[in-house]
Amino acid sequence: MKSLAPFLLCLFLFQCKKEDEPITERLLVNAYKVPCTGFIPQECFLVKQGDDFPDGEWTYFYSAIEGFDYTPGYVYDIEVKKIERNPVPQDVGRFRYIFYRLVSKTPED
Repeated sequence: MKSLAPFLLCLFLFQCKKEDEPITERLLVNAYKVPCTGFIPQECFLVKQGDDFPDGEWTYFYSAIEGFDYTPGYVYDIEVKKIERNPVPQDVGRFRYIFYRLVSKTPED
């Protein structure tokens, strides 16, 4: 039993560190927001991300993007840092999104 304790402690510490590490994710943000209802009625970004980037369908993005200076009328290609909340507060998304880098800002066609 004693030889298992250091292994379990190491495994636990590694998992905690891994959850706190930010992931860089690329988002294509549409030129306008739309009314949506998540936990409350609000306005959401329309984004393409993951497998839908850049040619997929626009989807609702319910979270705020901290530090993102959004102006309607432009399509933004941005990178964000995605950080998992631990623990997840009630009525808040699982992840925090923090603006990292502007790739491009294009006027809407």
